[in-house]
Amino acid sequence: MNSSRIIFVPGLAAKPAAELYRAQLLRVLLAALGRDRPRAREALAARPDVFVVVAWTHLFYAQDRDLALDLPGIERLLTKTPTADDRRAIASWSHRLDMLGRIVGDAVPPLIRLANTAIRAQLADVARYQQDVGGVGTSIKQLVRAELESAWSARERVLLIGHSLGSVICYDILWELGHERRVERRVDLFVTLGSPLATHVIRRGLRGAGLRGADAYPHNIERWVNLTARGDTTALYPRLEPRFRAMRELGLVGSIEDRVDLENCFHGANGVNAHDAYGYFFQPALAEIVGGFIERA
Repeated sequence: MNSSRIIFVPGLAAKPAAELYRAQLLRVLLAALGRDRPRAREALAARPDVFVVVAWTHLFYAQDRDLALDLPGIERLLTKTPTADDRRAIASWSHRLDMLGRIVGDAVPPLIRLANTAIRAQLADVARYQQDVGGVGTSIKQLVRAELESAWSARERVLLIGHSLGSVICYDILWELGHERRVERRVDLFVTLGSPLATHVIRRGLRGAGLRGADAYPHNIERWVNLTARGDTTALYPRLEPRFRAMRELGLVGSIEDRVDLENCFHGANGVNAHDAYGYFFQPALAEIVGGFIERA
């Protein structure tokens, strides 16, 4: 473990204070590893500093989220299995209509104005990042770049995990490091969770968008694994490989793998949330990936 680093970049919405949030994510990840990869759990528990969270949402929001709002859902996640009611909530007609509305709005941007307040606010935050309003996008990417460069300077293997908009931030900074800074080091494993990278609104604003061939994509990823839970309305198009297949065909990445049948039944303040990061961190599929990375070290 001395030569490895696991870097997590979270998505939108205010998060608990950085160290509190990191502690709870690590708690969930250790529980998942203990269930599925006990040797890896033992190794990470002995070296918890290997797991790093790049906190950035304080640049977007006036205050941190109260951790007390998350704790009941975390306890339920760690002690109970998903129920039939959880699955019905994710598959409900209201949930499906929300997904359909997002897909239509993504395909026909003028229709976004018909979306509910929460969706419009989310898209406004995405625009703040992609348009670098007030330099906020640049500041966020500087935080991620510093962590990657620190790991590479220490000659560490890197597992980079991006959740939601965090996956977009990771993609953008990898493109910039390879094309603008000419950094030759590579991320050993890139994992995206609930990623919107395949949506039209995101793809139009990605670094490299509008360029051709290899110039359009990052070229510093060894392996890319994308995890999507059923009913995750942020990951409108759950499979990323079809949208980024050119990277593999151009030899820019060893493989792009999609796993899109995950069950994320995390209970948040507003009910079941198939997009929540805690729920993704408890996935057996993620434990398998992280466990393999740790054990190879």
